[in-house]
Amino acid sequence: MLQRTYWDKEYKFRGRLWRGGSRETEIITSLMVSGLSLDNGCGNGKDTPKVENIIGSDFSRNALRLYPLETKVQSDMRHLPFKDEIFSNVLFLHSLDHLLESDRLTAMREAKRVLKRDGNILIKAFTVHDFRFGKGILVEKDTFRRGNGIVTHYFTTDYFNQLDFLRVKKLNLINYNIIINRKNLLREEVIILLQK
Repeated sequence: MLQRTYWDKEYKFRGRLWRGGSRETEIITSLMVSGLSLDNGCGNGKDTPKVENIIGSDFSRNALRLYPLETKVQSDMRHLPFKDEIFSNVLFLHSLDHLLESDRLTAMREAKRVLKRDGNILIKAFTVHDFRFGKGILVEKDTFRRGNGIVTHYFTTDYFNQLDFLRVKKLNLINYNIIINRKNLLREEVIILLQK
């Protein structure tokens, strides 16, 4: 559980790691169905949609201290403490990409387990075209460990089509540029809607 230690340390010493709102809030909320939602790996809540009936879940106690909503639980997305088929939406908003391959598959299977039959799994993550791809130490295909010890996986757009236990309903690519040290750099994210 080294990743939990690294995340706890980041939140303890740096506080809110991400500020501001998400650029894609409208896309995410438009893809959600009504009912109870789980923000799985919610962190400090930067990407949490402002909708009713949402529970934040994260394995970092320090992240949850910063999470703005009262409805939150400390748990590991690979072993959720919830009954089968209770959530209408399970969200992985820049959280699934911080797991190694076997853990990503376990977390998605857990999401499927707690998801209602007509529910949605929504994933937002960076792609292999993002400017940070390749930074750090390669730990497995398209996955890198940065200096703080945290791993980040960068997805290809066909990654989710290869899953045999969930199906892709919709895929959105989001491209935008940011300027760092006078350099114009590409950010590319994917938003995937998966169903049983």
